[in-house]
Parts: sequence; C-alpha cells; structure tokens
Amino acid sequence: MFVESDPIGLSSEVAAQLKKTIHRLIEGDFREKWEAVKRFAGIGPEAIAALTPLLEDEEQDWEVRWFAARAIGQFGHPEALKALVQFVQKTKEAELVAIAAEGLSQFGERGVNTLVQLLKQPAHQLTAVQALASIQHPSVYRPLLAVAQSVQNEPAIRATALIALSNFRHAQVDDLLLELARDPHVAVRREAIVHLGMRPHLLDQVDLINLLLPGLWDAHFKVSQATAIALGRLGTETAVTALAEAMTAPHVTESLQFTMIHSLGWIERESALMTLLNLLEQLSISLQTEIVETISRFQTPYLRQQAGKGLYDWLKNSDWAADDALSTPQQCQFRAAIALALGNLQYQPAASILQQLQATSDPQTRLYAEAALRQLAR
Repeated sequence: MFVESDPIGLSSEVAAQLKKTIHRLIEGDFREKWEAVKRFAGIGPEAIAALTPLLEDEEQDWEVRWFAARAIGQFGHPEALKALVQFVQKTKEAELVAIAAEGLSQFGERGVNTLVQLLKQPAHQLTAVQALASIQHPSVYRPLLAVAQSVQNEPAIRATALIALSNFRHAQVDDLLLELARDPHVAVRREAIVHLGMRPHLLDQVDLINLLLPGLWDAHFKVSQATAIALGRLGTETAVTALAEAMTAPHVTESLQFTMIHSLGWIERESALMTLLNLLEQLSISLQTEIVETISRFQTPYLRQQAGKGLYDWLKNSDWAADDALSTPQQCQFRAAIALALGNLQYQPAASILQQLQATSDPQTRLYAEAALRQLAR
C-alpha cells in the first residue's frame, strides 16, 4: 500500500511542492489530477521517485495509478524508462499497459527495444505485445510482424499483434492478412478477416470476396459474423450476391442473419435494397422488422424512394396489414415499424394508407402512423 513520505535530497520548497502535488493526485477530482500531472512536469525528474511507489501500489485507485503512469511518461529520463518497464511487467490491466506504453513511446526506439526484450519472456509476451501495439512509432512494425507470423506464439498474442499491424498500409501486411484468413486459430483468422474488410484496395489485386466467402460458413459464429461485416464494408455486387444467398441457406442462425441484414444495409446499391425487400416474405417477423428498420436508413435519394415504394406496396397488398382481427401482436409491431419507416423515408404516396392505420385498434400502430404523417408534412 502506498505510504506518503518526505522526499529525500530535495530543497524544502521543492519537497513541499512535490508532497502537495502527490496529495492532489490522490485526493483531487479528475480536473485536479490533470493539473497535478502538469505540475509534476514543472518539478522535474525528481518527481519520478515519488510517483513510482504510487504507480506500483495495486491497492491504489485505478485512476490514480493511470495518472501516475502518465506523469512518469512525461520525463525522458532513464529512471522513468526503468519505472515504466517494470510496471508493464507487473500489471495485467490493458488500460494501464496502454498509458505506460504511451510513456515508453517518448523514448522512441529505446522504449521499443526494451519491450522487444520482454517478448522473449513467455510470462510477459502478451503484455509486451499490448504495449507495442499502443505505441505509434515505425520501429514497432518488425517485432509485431514477427510475432504475428510465428505459429509458435499463442493465438491471442498473434491476434493482438495483427490488430496493431493493420494500422500499417504495407504490402507485407496485406499478404499476411490474406494468408491468416485461413489460419486454424479462431482469434487469428477472425482478426485477419475483420481487417481485410477495411482494405478495399485489395479488390483490384486479388479475388478478395471469394477468398472471404468460406468464412460465412465457419463453425465459429465470431468468424462468420466478422465475414458478413467485412463483405458489407467492401460493398461490391459480388458481396451482395453472397450475402443474399447465405441469408436463406439451411442451418444459418438467426443471429448471423441479423448481422447480414445490417451488412446489406451498409451497401448503398439497388441490388442490396432489392435483396432486403425480397427477403420480407421469407423470414421471421423479428428479422422482417429488422429489415424494415435497416431499409429506412438508406441515404441515397433514389434508393429511399425505391425503399418507400417497396414497403408501401408490401403493406397495401398484405391481408393482415389493415385488419386488426387478422394480426398477431408481432405482426402489429411489424406493421408499426413499416409505418414509421415510410415517414422516415419521406415517401409521400403513403399518406393515404398511413391515415387508414390511424384508425386501427393497436396503439403502437396508431402512434407510429401519426408520427409518420408528421414527417411527411414537413
């Protein structure tokens, strides 16, 4: 436990200032803690010895330790480097590792090289990778690349390195991501797929969509979900076709269908919109409602009108849309969602049917129809 003591070897004035600032760091509010960090910078490297025990005190408040690490990180002094490295070796909390790594980044290659030495110690490897991943410096590239490439490393460690490497726009990283999209370890291939979805430049270099497609059928939900999201981000016609086919495939889970609906909603293409409208007749009410809400968020004016027309036609032609006696509670909820979507889409031809829905006995439908009519009147 941290015990405040009188600083040794300092003038009485500096010692008093240091003691007062330590007290503010421990007892002050958030703003006072920030001010204390600035005051330590004015005191100088002499503050490191007083801050280090505070940083290492595991019984101390998490926020206090975070600010202590930030304060130590201000000093480009060997004692600061030593204190931060020792702290990184001991703590398991990612946020504290990150702030310590920020301080180590002030030392440039010296700080990076110190962490690279920790990579050789299995007990500290994950912490060292997390710290390196938090440092915005070119020198972290090669050690992180080596970690991600080595199949001898733990999957969680390789995945963490891969996340950091994705910040580098380098052909070597592109090649590694393409390779690891088929890695036997779930965490690794998921991260590879996630970051391939953020690299649209690869569409002109490789058959990226077809390379990602097997991920939709992965036995692990996190991988199939990441694949659906990646396809939505890439947004090609091939991606639309793949998502459309997967939506109604046997054994596809409803959770994955929800993700694929969202992915199709990100693709501002007529083919994506038509796919979603066509699926209204094939899915559960909960998924249909999700489709309606997704369609209402399209931004392109032409697609918004097409979406409005599709929902209006569906509502007009449904047997139970205007008949409370034929509607289940779920169907009433779905009908209300369509009414609200028609207003959000500003589809003016829907005014007459929305007026009809104001006369239904379902309160949610009436409320949403009234809200939609107000939208149309703007």
